Amino acid sequence: MHTLLNFDGNLPTYVNITDGKTAENKGAYEIPLLKGGVIVADRFYNDFYLLKVWDSKGVYFVVRHKENIQYTVIKENELPENKHQHTHKDEIIEFKNKSSKEKYSKKLRRVAVWDDVNEQVIKIISNQMKWTANTIGELYKSR
Repeated sequence: MHTLLNFDGNLPTYVNITDGKTAENKGAYEIPLLKGGVIVADRFYNDFYLLKVWDSKGVYFVVRHKENIQYTVIKENELPENKHQHTHKDEIIEFKNKSSKEKYSKKLRRVAVWDDVNEQVIKIISNQMKWTANTIGELYKSR
């Protein structure tokens, strides 16, 4: 079941039920998205062409990335002192792998935050460059 929630009321605005063989990211192509909307998703959505589709529609995404993505750090953003201690990294990156770059060629934001609940670092990519790293991390955690 692929579901789009309205974050304000946490109510479904779209549901697509597919058979169990359909990969989660394949069902995501059918979700009707509004410009300025925000998609918050787990690692299963590391479909870089899908990220390009979302970006081309003016949709922001906050997606946990898989450990094996290959990227180059373009810039390391300074973290605020004595604020948001859960934020470990805030970087601007681009994909290194030719195939990944062909699917998504723009720069991305990579944020690493500490998750108290699961006691682990969560690594997230986003096409949102203006929000604070803390906002990106909190959005992901709230999913």
